[in-house]
Amino acid sequence: MTDRNPTRRRVVQATGAAALFGLAGCSGNDGDPTETETETSELQSTGTDTPTSTGTGGGDSSELTGPKNGDELPKDSNPEDGYPPEFENVPEERNIDPSSFNTLQRGGMEIKLVPTDVAYYWYVRGEARFADTRSESEFEVSHIFGSVLSPAGDGVDLPDDPVLEWPQEDRIITYCDCPHHLASLRAASLKNRGYKEVYALDKGFGDWRERNFPLAGTDPGRMPTVRVINGKTPQQHEGEFAWAYHEGSDQREAVPIQADGSYELRTKFVDVDGQSTVRVETPAYTVTGTFSELTSGTITADGTVSSSGGGTSTTTGNSTMGNSTATGNGTATGTDDSFDLRNLFR
Repeated sequence: MTDRNPTRRRVVQATGAAALFGLAGCSGNDGDPTETETETSELQSTGTDTPTSTGTGGGDSSELTGPKNGDELPKDSNPEDGYPPEFENVPEERNIDPSSFNTLQRGGMEIKLVPTDVAYYWYVRGEARFADTRSESEFEVSHIFGSVLSPAGDGVDLPDDPVLEWPQEDRIITYCDCPHHLASLRAASLKNRGYKEVYALDKGFGDWRERNFPLAGTDPGRMPTVRVINGKTPQQHEGEFAWAYHEGSDQREAVPIQADGSYELRTKFVDVDGQSTVRVETPAYTVTGTFSELTSGTITADGTVSSSGGGTSTTTGNSTMGNSTATGNGTATGTDDSFDLRNLFR
């Protein structure tokens, strides 16, 4: 059984993870190797970077030693530590080279994206703590067995976030279902606080679930419905974030704005229907409407919700840009001089 004494974990990191652990390769960038992920993080700074990849990854999950979802799992006696309980069947020690992982820049921080098979290896051996960066609503329905809730996007840490009690030398893996937008933002904020070895799960919670790795929650097997909000901002906002918030819960989604100003928010909110109120915030505008209204058309660069037929739909709330506010169809005019990035992380 893996020795999970904190002293041992610190020795592992002091001697260099690359020297002791390695697994050939890493996964690609979700089918889009050209995606530019210049993002404004919780740290409120920008930069441009293209994710880099060296090697290949993946593999048949059935060949990976360790428990699977549906197995009889031991009780988690310490749910705040981010580790699963100790498992009887664990893989033998192998070499893993984190320098081969994909990387992203978040707020001036380099974030390594750990492939799912490597994360699972560390998970089963008790060599990484896991932090779920989604909302409490999503976490309660389904999450990685043994992980804790540590939401991204609020700009400040929650006072009861268990991650804040973890030693800063320990290895931490953050994850979301984006697959890694929220996770990498949270990883950047933790690194900014002084945490030394933080990774974001490359293909996210969805890949973990599809590989049938251990889950917990009120309905672990539930597959969330994907609803897409398409929009555009002025091109000057490339690399900053577009956010979607469900008004009735703490659920949110984020995505970087592309070079042409476009964005695609692929929301996976739970227990949210078409008549639920959703707010979209970008550096250029805020638009509030029903989920059906926002997903049936496109939000234009001036904050207008344009229907798929070419007209404009009426939202149930307001759209704002800078100091100007408009109601009804969401059209807004005016300059954006007063926009404060901190508003994105409420």
